[in-house]
Amino acid sequence: MTIPDYTLRYSQKAKYLQLRISARGLEVIVPAKRRASPTMIEQFVQQKKPWILRHWQRWLQTQEQREILPLQLPDRVTLPAIEQTWEVLYFSTATEKLKCVINQSRQIKFLGNLSLKAQCVKFLRQWLKKIAEQYLGEQLRLLAKQYGFSFGQVRIKHTITRWGSCSNKRNINLCCYLLFLPAPLVKHVLLHELCHTKVMTHGVRFWQLLGKLDEECDKHRKELKDAGQYVPKWAV
Repeated sequence: MTIPDYTLRYSQKAKYLQLRISARGLEVIVPAKRRASPTMIEQFVQQKKPWILRHWQRWLQTQEQREILPLQLPDRVTLPAIEQTWEVLYFSTATEKLKCVINQSRQIKFLGNLSLKAQCVKFLRQWLKKIAEQYLGEQLRLLAKQYGFSFGQVRIKHTITRWGSCSNKRNINLCCYLLFLPAPLVKHVLLHELCHTKVMTHGVRFWQLLGKLDEECDKHRKELKDAGQYVPKWAV
């Protein structure tokens, strides 16, 4: 299988070459301040070929499912990571607009034009990100304090290729879809990224460090490969 065509996107924030797969297709993120030559970019893409092919195939399968299956809105959202279940209610009213109301009884209410399903999903994704910012950020800080790590900023994103990442400035990115995973897997991911604040590469030192903090590291690594099954279709 050949590598799909890709486009270049220059970023002021990026510090090194990165890959991204989204609705835009395959992109190579190039640091605007340290622009790489075409040769360097091509070498980088070839080195990442296994990763590209693996995630590109997953992305294509996701797109095919979206086209085949009608958009199904949830009547409840279960978040195993924080042991919460939210009820989702829909009320059709004589208006062209759509309103989302969230209350403390763990209810999400949509009122208005319910044919705007894409808008419902947008509201749900925004809500999910806010919950993740609160919970995942807090858990990351608690684990860092418990095990003696320090990190820069933490950002929560909607991603389909990574559960988390850590930059060379020790800034940590986490995927909001972690909330759909069992708590032990979430802890494994958070510890994984914290370990990267001390060891950036996935070498022997890294896995030894993570193994000391997570006694079931090998089991969790294996389970994480299939963890995408926990994420509902509407969320991605």
